[in-house]
Amino acid sequence: MIESLRVLNLQSDEQLKKLKSFLNDFNLTLDAIDYAIVAEIGQTIIGSCCKHRNILKCFAIRSEYQGLGLTQKLLTEVAYKAFEQGYYHTFIFSKPSNSEIFLSLGYKEIMTTDEVILMEKGNTSIKDYISDIERKYSLGSTMNGAIVMNCNPFTLGHQYLIETASKQVDRLIIFAVEEDASTFPFKDRFELMIQGTKHLDNVLVLPSSFYIISQATFPNYFLRDKEHAFTTYARLDLSIFGYWFSQLNVKIRFVGEEPLDPMTDMYNQTMMEVLPKYGMQLKIIPRKENDSGVISASKVRALLKEDRWEEVAKFVPKTTYDYLLRADEIIAKLKKYDSQH
Repeated sequence: MIESLRVLNLQSDEQLKKLKSFLNDFNLTLDAIDYAIVAEIGQTIIGSCCKHRNILKCFAIRSEYQGLGLTQKLLTEVAYKAFEQGYYHTFIFSKPSNSEIFLSLGYKEIMTTDEVILMEKGNTSIKDYISDIERKYSLGSTMNGAIVMNCNPFTLGHQYLIETASKQVDRLIIFAVEEDASTFPFKDRFELMIQGTKHLDNVLVLPSSFYIISQATFPNYFLRDKEHAFTTYARLDLSIFGYWFSQLNVKIRFVGEEPLDPMTDMYNQTMMEVLPKYGMQLKIIPRKENDSGVISASKVRALLKEDRWEEVAKFVPKTTYDYLLRADEIIAKLKKYDSQH
């Protein structure tokens, strides 16, 4: 066998069409990528590996060419490209049947479910991340609760949920979703959470890291049936949280009741099934309302698009309102793009 490796031109429709056709044979779809390499014999693709930032994806090799060292060649090339771009920590999301291959190449398991495995390799690990938090904040000696929040932006509803939950535990950890896939950037959302909870002595706000609700835990390419894919993602994400974050003595995860978004409601239902396996309880807290109904970040964004500032003031703490008055550029983008994040 004489195979050659080729970096694809992602601007070429013809080359992408060929890659999509190859992945289709493995029930994979072509997700967002910024680099792709294929192994070919002649003009025929026999293997592929792609990446988006530090996430390796779309890995496939035809069965008759497996076990011949092609896996290592493809992964090494893509991982090296990520390293060149400054990513020293990479993830790969695959089928559990591939775990031995990746373990032999130095990847470490984060979590395996019936359908998927998430692994990592690099200058840090989830074990290091959990150990660092424990060492810094000594969480093992208290009974802790947790909330995972995006806060796009931080509202009186978020503040009410935090205040209510903080009364039920010794310490409450707020994991701010770190991935920048929202209207308001992470650094701003994180600061608003800190400012909006300063009056609560037992609340700790931390970045969520790659390990909670991120593209690392759910590349979209992996499963075609999007509803099934979402359930698979939720189980993986929650299994990671249950297994690893229970080591921070998190006994309760709090969420707000979800009357508006069916996908979030489905995620909450999956929590009720998964978290008790790891000794965690789920508590659903009714949402705070005002004369306009449930307070939500999506309503705030809608009001901002229409410059209805008097109403915005009824939905957010003063710290958020003062920030929004200075956020001209972000609000201009919000008006231009109908973001659903």
